[in-house]
Amino acid sequence: MNVLIDIAGAGVLAYSAVTVPRNARKARALRAEAKAKAPVNIDPAKYGLVPAAQLDSRFAGPDPEADAVAQAALAGDWRRAAAYLAGAGRDWDLRWYRLGILTHAAAEDDTWLKAWRTEYPGDPAAALVHADALVVLAGKVRGAKLAKHTTAEQFEGFHRLLAEALPACQEAAWMAPEDPCPWIAQLTIARGLSWSNDDFRALWAEVGARDPHHFGAHMSALQYWCAKWSGSHELMYAFAEQAAASAPQGSLLSVLRLHALMEHASREPKAPVYRQPFVQAAVDATLDAVEWAPAGHHRLPTVRHLLAEALFQTDRYAEAVEQFRAVGGYVGSPPWSYSANPVKAFVFARTNTFVAWEKAGCPAPPPRGRALGY
Repeated sequence: MNVLIDIAGAGVLAYSAVTVPRNARKARALRAEAKAKAPVNIDPAKYGLVPAAQLDSRFAGPDPEADAVAQAALAGDWRRAAAYLAGAGRDWDLRWYRLGILTHAAAEDDTWLKAWRTEYPGDPAAALVHADALVVLAGKVRGAKLAKHTTAEQFEGFHRLLAEALPACQEAAWMAPEDPCPWIAQLTIARGLSWSNDDFRALWAEVGARDPHHFGAHMSALQYWCAKWSGSHELMYAFAEQAAASAPQGSLLSVLRLHALMEHASREPKAPVYRQPFVQAAVDATLDAVEWAPAGHHRLPTVRHLLAEALFQTDRYAEAVEQFRAVGGYVGSPPWSYSANPVKAFVFARTNTFVAWEKAGCPAPPPRGRALGY
């Protein structure tokens, strides 16, 4: 009897010797996994950052003049809006940027635009604002969700307004033949109405004949060539590469490569998109362009947001810290605007950037062109 008890006891001890350490290892692994999945938090004030609750998801960066003009227009002062657009002169990309401020205001309430067109029916600028406001309104009707989450009624309104916008854009182009903006407005129409590749290329030729390196036009055209609209990853990358490679030195168009990466990653979030061979050179080219861009350039905030994401994704945390600090409290830009919760997406990337940077000893970013004297 005692022998049997001794044997049983030895068996229990042997079983315990095997299972207890194994269970302990499993428990430690589960705790480590839970810790890895737990949200990482930092105190924004410690790093001089804007807290999440105060982030602005409407705009890419601050533009007090644009805010004031939009508010004045909505209050009925169309003359100030007209002067704002005219003030861009023949800087066609600045004109397109300012047009966006006005068309979003008009899509909210077009009373002021109707007054402008009534008093000056032959004004090409008013015709341009009217045409592109229809495009913006079409986008609002459709909504920003994926096609599978968009209703038939939304698509019907979207297509109807785009069809209405097309002759309005053509009229604005006829009234100001040298202005690329009425043609650029049609890029969104072509995308929304699924124009063929050949028809789109013909439209793109009209844009290029007027401004071959127009930033806003290229950002819009990239959307057409991406997989979610009428292109593919290959066509999108080819378009971005050709545009960036042929742009003047220092052009911010180098960011198109990063925008293409972001588009690819949004379609295939588990793919090693940011590990492709060309990525580091694309990031460096965009960093150089930002370094040489004039302070206050109207496209810098958008470029910095895309650059911050690319630097985060490629583990270049010291340089990412610089970009996150530069964009401040604004998150109304790709890549964050692609998320259902832009603030959450931005805070995740920013927080993990600063945590990784601090773990590395808070290194300074490597010097670039100006710091090196060229």
